[in-house]
Amino acid sequence: MDYDLKIVGGTIIDGSGRERVRGDVAVKDGRVVALGEAPGQAREVIEAEGQVVSPGFVDVHTHYDAQVFWDSTLSVSPWHGVTTVVIGNCGFGIAPTRPDHRGLILETLARVETMSLDSLWAGLGRDWPFVTFAEYLTAIERRRPAVNVAVLAGHTPIRLNVMGAEAVERTARPDEVAAMKALVREAIDAGAIGFATSVSNVHFGFSGRPVPSRLASFDEIVTLCQAMTDAGRGLIHYNVGRQPRFDEYEALVRATGRPLCWTSLLSGGLGPGAHRDHLAQAHAQQAKGLDIHPQGAARPITLEITFRLPSAFDTWENFAPVRAAKGDEALKAIYRDPSFRQRFRDEIDDRGQNWKHFPGQRGEWIGNLASWRELVVSWFPPDSRLNERRLSAIAKERRVHEADLILDLALESSLVARFRMPRVNFNEAEVAEIMADPAVVIGLGDGGAHLSQLCDACYSTHVLGHWVRGKGVLTLEQAIHRLAYQTAQVYGIVDRGLLACGRAADIVVFDPKTVGAGPLERVYDLPGGADRLVSRPHGIGAVIVNGRPLPAPGEETIEGPGRLLRHGRAT
Repeated sequence: MDYDLKIVGGTIIDGSGRERVRGDVAVKDGRVVALGEAPGQAREVIEAEGQVVSPGFVDVHTHYDAQVFWDSTLSVSPWHGVTTVVIGNCGFGIAPTRPDHRGLILETLARVETMSLDSLWAGLGRDWPFVTFAEYLTAIERRRPAVNVAVLAGHTPIRLNVMGAEAVERTARPDEVAAMKALVREAIDAGAIGFATSVSNVHFGFSGRPVPSRLASFDEIVTLCQAMTDAGRGLIHYNVGRQPRFDEYEALVRATGRPLCWTSLLSGGLGPGAHRDHLAQAHAQQAKGLDIHPQGAARPITLEITFRLPSAFDTWENFAPVRAAKGDEALKAIYRDPSFRQRFRDEIDDRGQNWKHFPGQRGEWIGNLASWRELVVSWFPPDSRLNERRLSAIAKERRVHEADLILDLALESSLVARFRMPRVNFNEAEVAEIMADPAVVIGLGDGGAHLSQLCDACYSTHVLGHWVRGKGVLTLEQAIHRLAYQTAQVYGIVDRGLLACGRAADIVVFDPKTVGAGPLERVYDLPGGADRLVSRPHGIGAVIVNGRPLPAPGEETIEGPGRLLRHGRAT
């Protein structure tokens, strides 16, 4: 046979931004060997008449750091055409981790990424196959994942590795900063594609304390990033939450000479129209030749919360005792406390004023009135008639304050009732402006995190179905470029995101008339039977990684075709 695989009769959109062409794609030994015309026979043929054939999508913002050890398919990302993922975002990860710190790092992941701690322990076990970052990369490689994996070195595990539990209590001494910098350099030398950190005030870890990276001084962050200057490679991922820090982005890039991608440029985080100022400042920095890229989200960020872990209220001062509480009974006692309820009522009334500037939160605009108007009861086991009803409507019927009602429902359900709350990015017109801007890196899918609260890892098919076919904000050529080649280039991922002869055969075949993300559904397939939200794709005909078609969603792969991308390249 001339080829291992041939895709025939499709419309080829190669990811470069060039116009589509009709033709065939042939693959041999994991690489594209013919494009357009592919005479000869193949062992396997995929008929692509009426379908688009594009490069696989490169998702630069995932959190599969732990999931890869119990789910080598890294679902749900490949279901939606993603063939390469970046993990270690926001400075979170599980390596390097000393054996006696495993509990602390998993408690941090459970809290900051709203995951089941029991499920994390069940999935990873007690005897991890790694301690150092280099050993972690090797352990991923041995898992043979379904898709390609690139890894960022995370500030939080590195800080915890050096400082222990004091990492959430104080700034680091000079000798500790030096030790952390050495660990960053070790990670980069081992194959990390960069270094990630978070200073976002929504990130809390074990014992309800800020994650370790939030205790770092800016000088510490600069020093750690300079490990990449010394190595001559690597990208900085900087999560600042809703309030951009343009001066710090510029200072980091000038001090290190390394590219930087910041999270997140969103609609609705800092008041109506604030995203336009952020886009203008991003353009100004790029016009100065600075390698700085804002990252945006394609979907509304909507959380499903319970009052067992009410992370939507993590920035609310009067929820500090909730963050520190241990166990359901302690939480219930707080929610019954009349003084807590009064403070909750007062804060809701204050924040409910449309775009009121709330002091003490680093100048953020918080609590848009629309969030409260749209908050719904998504699941209430004692009375299913309340499901999918707005909290405000039920409160009006019962003549009670929303604060009392939501706490009463939580208590009546033993803290398992779920409430769905839009957070940011729900103004379609504003999000369209962000999506249309070529300076913005499309990401923030968060695959592997917030599993019981949201599923935005389906953002790639959402872009194709909603923003291309539905709204016409992007052409197919623009969307595929933004989903594949642009993200690969920004993150230094080599040989991915572009269909061309000689390059790795990461390919998606999809129907442009039907492609899209399906509705969210709750499944109970995590270790220990814990739940998560998933979205199944529409219109995806085939997903091919390194020349090998993946099984349909939900089917296991015994040994995946994905590769570990050390320094952004398969070795």
